[in-house]
Amino acid sequence: MSIKPSVAAGILIPILLAFTLNGQSILFPVDSVKGPLCIVIDSVTKAALPLSPKSSTYNVVITDGLAQITLTQLFVNDFGIVKDIAYVFPLPHEAAVHAMTMEYRDSIYSAVIYEKQEAQQIYDSIVKIGGVAALLLQDRPNVFQQRIANIAFNDSAWIQIKLTMPLEYDNGLYELAIPTMVAERYQSENASAVLSSGRLWNPPPDRDGQTLQINVLLQTGFSISQLQSPTHPLVISEIDAVRPELEARSVIDKSADLDLPYNRGALLQQAATYPNRDFVLRFSRAEAELDFTLASTFDTSLNIGYFYSTIFPDTSLFTGDRSKLDVVILVDVSGSQSGWPLAKEKEIADAILDKLTPSDRFTVLSFNTAVSWCFGSSQSVEASGVNIANACEFISRLSATGGTNLLAGVQAALGIESGEGFSRFFVFLTDGFITNETAILDAITNHPTAPTVFTFGAGNNLNRYFLDEAAKVGNGVSTEITENEAVAPIVDAVWEKIESPQLQDISIAMSGLDETQLILPQGNMLYKGTPVTVFGVYREGGAHTVTIAGSRNDEPVTLIKEISLASTPTANSMVPQVWARWMIRKLRIEEGTGTSNRNHIIELSKQYQVLSDYTAFLAISPGEATEENRIGQYTAVETKAAAGDVLAEVSVKLLRNRLTVEIPAGASLREVAIYDLRGRCLFRISLRSSRCTRFVWDGRLESGRLISSGRYIVKVGTTRGQISRGVFWR
Repeated sequence: MSIKPSVAAGILIPILLAFTLNGQSILFPVDSVKGPLCIVIDSVTKAALPLSPKSSTYNVVITDGLAQITLTQLFVNDFGIVKDIAYVFPLPHEAAVHAMTMEYRDSIYSAVIYEKQEAQQIYDSIVKIGGVAALLLQDRPNVFQQRIANIAFNDSAWIQIKLTMPLEYDNGLYELAIPTMVAERYQSENASAVLSSGRLWNPPPDRDGQTLQINVLLQTGFSISQLQSPTHPLVISEIDAVRPELEARSVIDKSADLDLPYNRGALLQQAATYPNRDFVLRFSRAEAELDFTLASTFDTSLNIGYFYSTIFPDTSLFTGDRSKLDVVILVDVSGSQSGWPLAKEKEIADAILDKLTPSDRFTVLSFNTAVSWCFGSSQSVEASGVNIANACEFISRLSATGGTNLLAGVQAALGIESGEGFSRFFVFLTDGFITNETAILDAITNHPTAPTVFTFGAGNNLNRYFLDEAAKVGNGVSTEITENEAVAPIVDAVWEKIESPQLQDISIAMSGLDETQLILPQGNMLYKGTPVTVFGVYREGGAHTVTIAGSRNDEPVTLIKEISLASTPTANSMVPQVWARWMIRKLRIEEGTGTSNRNHIIELSKQYQVLSDYTAFLAISPGEATEENRIGQYTAVETKAAAGDVLAEVSVKLLRNRLTVEIPAGASLREVAIYDLRGRCLFRISLRSSRCTRFVWDGRLESGRLISSGRYIVKVGTTRGQISRGVFWR
């Protein structure tokens, strides 16, 4: 299968999928194809058909700044003989993916980390001989591919993935974000394609409410407030009221001891459909005086411990008069920003301009396929009333079109000269949907001026990996905005970081610890409301001292915190995997587009069983499925013994835009359903006549409008079984 997209002058040229059938290449447009890529290759017809999970369940347990997520997905093969399933999907970019398991035909297949090429070779050989296996690959930090081999017709397979991640924290607010879609990306020059970007498939507007569950248990050592989601409807309850439901949904065991003092439950509210956007959950630390959180565990057999600590500096450190500012605002006006995302970007830019004083300097530029300058040149100008008015007029005229040539925009912004005596800040407004993240991060990291970068993302589906990493390597902060959030308070909070005196040139030391095993904040700036997060390895538990040193207004500042690390195993058993994931992240950033830390990353990945882009989870050895280790409940749709011959003779034809379904004598039609490639049912009819063997449909939906041209799946139910066929409606 080959897919060759073309983008010219901001116009998307029609894209064709190429399949091979009986030695002939078959082309059809995929303009109408929406949703996650999940392709199965039918070994009989050699045609490619979509197969998305029938259900996805996210069970989330949040404990003092860490989230443990179990994702369970059910795949059912409705398409006949299928040798290989490939499903592309997103996961949070900061998560340590540390387990993958498959349940199939009363067997449990537990995955083990292999080097990626070795895993792929073993998997391909198993596919070829007809064996059963599952393979999990990481394409990008937030893009993954699930492969399943030889799931029989009408059979089901459950895939379970476990991951652990730290929550984002800012100004007293914790945030968990779970991406739901690998959306369209601009194919940047000299960059490898993201698995779905070459197909240019946008997220569907919604998904079936019966196929999605998100169940959250929140347990903390501090009281919380404002538990809510700005993106999805939730039912929030005290633990006593919601515990039976959490147990029924396998979030917690009936014997689990919830020993932390504050426990809440949040369940996704039942609905017919959900907006297909990133799921965001937020809550506040009600006890602002608590100055740190700590999770640690000790492996007595190896005599080594691991910890994760978040330290919240005293906000009184960030007071005083600000310096003169030079602000460069870069606005993404590519086609993916059309609608409310561009409107939010304009609001953000206007709000920032409104904060400037006449003693400041600024400039504004926009980019899509090309870069446009507000003032016609690459120079900052005085923040006079006239210049700000001209900039606001420039922003108001911006419209979304063209490609996302973000690298050119970033290079242009970084190339602007700054006057002496000004503190310069770059503000990048983009959804980050590009394929050359590494090149852009290198441009920021290696720029001689050590730029300070703040990123804003507006959109239902964001490349949070790029937005966060660009801010981290740029000594700044990343902020994501959802559709219904007010811009003003968000910009106010970010502006407070920009204009308040920061702690600069910070360094962190911990008593008795090997500094080479510490993972410290990437930048050397500390902002108001932003914590210091440290991961590390230690040899001896007990009391340790954390010293944070820096300067403010050229005066030295020292912060000292005492923490107590565990000397025995604790409930924080996932901390070693989180440490390994962040150490892998550190090594990947260090190598950039230059030197390789491949061998070190593979070693860490295998040792801690944490997925990386150089390794893969491979499940090939079946074990018995018991009540204790079951993922779901294996099911197979039964067909009668004589069904094979009858189903083979079912005819599904499309002639002159009329669909005709015929079955041979000896069976009767029961149901005909039409699905788009998002997996959504567009039309269904039940046929109750005991002698119905032929059905004709003119393509008119229940709304009265005709079905659009494109590729569809026809599912035919008969008294002898069911079968699916792909058709292309012209």
